[in-house]
This record gives sequence, structure tokens and C-alpha cells, in this order.
Amino acid sequence: MIRIRGGAGLGDAIYLRPICEHFVRAGKEVIALSGFPGVFTGSGASVEPFRRDRVDLVAHYTSGKTNPATTIWQDVCAQALVEVPLAFTWEIQNRALIDRLKAKAAGRPLILVHGGREPMGRRDGFGNELLPNEQAFGAVLSSLHDCVLVQVGKDQQIYPLRADISLNGSTSVADLLDIAAICAGVVAQCSFAVPLAEVFDKPLLVAWAARGLASREQFIRTVTPAKMLSKPSSHFVMDDWPVQQLQEAARAFRKLF
Repeated sequence: MIRIRGGAGLGDAIYLRPICEHFVRAGKEVIALSGFPGVFTGSGASVEPFRRDRVDLVAHYTSGKTNPATTIWQDVCAQALVEVPLAFTWEIQNRALIDRLKAKAAGRPLILVHGGREPMGRRDGFGNELLPNEQAFGAVLSSLHDCVLVQVGKDQQIYPLRADISLNGSTSVADLLDIAAICAGVVAQCSFAVPLAEVFDKPLLVAWAARGLASREQFIRTVTPAKMLSKPSSHFVMDDWPVQQLQEAARAFRKLF
């Protein structure tokens, strides 16, 4: 038996699943220590509540956090002493939800949107420098006018975003995975939405906060596109770019699906 943990967040749980599946395939009895058991549905691992003690293996990015030469996924794998793809297969759990979204889309691309929310779910303001500018985020979304924007998320909404369908506060973790598995692409701030898109190789466009890169907090400064984006399908815009440049990037993103 091997007990494995990552970090405590939803994104951490998504990063953890491929690691757990690696050991399941090797014939190990795996227990994932996570507060998001829904992420591990179908993985072959059992789940116990997240904890930091009585752990056999840690699969987290912290040891490589300040290394500019690696991505967050490379850091997770390095700490777990494995090298596996950032991917897993997922069986749709809420078919009624997916059928409803597809019917509303009527053939148009569905885009999962997450943003305008407290970064890292922190209520103390730490990380607010990672929140992209509302106008920049809006310029990107407005350029995807032929798509159906599906907004998700539960953390406090700091500013509103344009969406055709709002699922704010109404989705389970399994619902999020269902939507990510069938959507055409993802537009988000830096959050759990990054690994959510990347495990399914979905085109991802992240609105990045320029002020975060100049933060006095080292932890915040290390949250860079080069560190956080692990796949060629992932792209970013900076929120201090001119509107025209933001719109051009959004149009280039649209051509990916």
C-alpha cells in the first residue's frame, strides 16, 4: 500500500491523479490523500481525506518552485520520482448536464470560463496580485463571440465576466471534469483551470496579471507562464497588453478548434 499526497487544492488533486494511476498500473494499492475525491473516480485509487502526516510519497511542486528551468508538472513528477504524462481518461458522470450544454450550444464551440475570482481561494488577500485586469479578460472573451461561454467556479467573484451560461456555485468536481472533457477550449485566470485543461489536452488561454510578476512576494513572482503552463496547447495573454493585441491573441486561440 502506498499513500500519496499532493497539495491541498483542486488543481493539486488533478496533478495527483496521473501519479496515482502510474502506481496503480504498477500493481500497487494506492490511497490518494485529497479533499477532492471526485477527481479520482475511475482511477483505481481509493481516497482518504487530505493530510500531511502518515504519507509514503509526496507529489507536489514545492521543491522546484523557484527553478525557472522547469514546469510545475515536471516539479510534481520530480518530487514523486516518476516521469508520466499529464493526462488521464475520464468517463462522463453527469450525462444530463452535458446533453443540456450541448443542446444550448447548438453546434457552436463550448468554452469553459473561470476567472474574476479570488486567486488560490484565499480570503486574506494573499495572491490578489495574480488576478488579471477585468478589462483585459473581458476583451479576450468578447473576441470569442461565436462560442458559447460556460462560466464555472465557487470562490468569491471579485468582478463579473460575460458568459452565455452561468454554472457559478452549482457544479460538483465531477461536473467540472465532465465539462472540461467535452469542451472545445478553456479561458481562465491562473487556477485549477490550468491542469483541468491540460489533462485533456484542451486549448487553453490564460489571462495573466502583469503585476504578479513584479510582486514583492517571492511565491507570487514565481507564478509565471513558463512555470505554470506545461503543454504546447496552453497559451497566455498579459493583462497590460493593448486591446488590439489581446483580441489578436484571442482570435489565434479561436483557430485552434
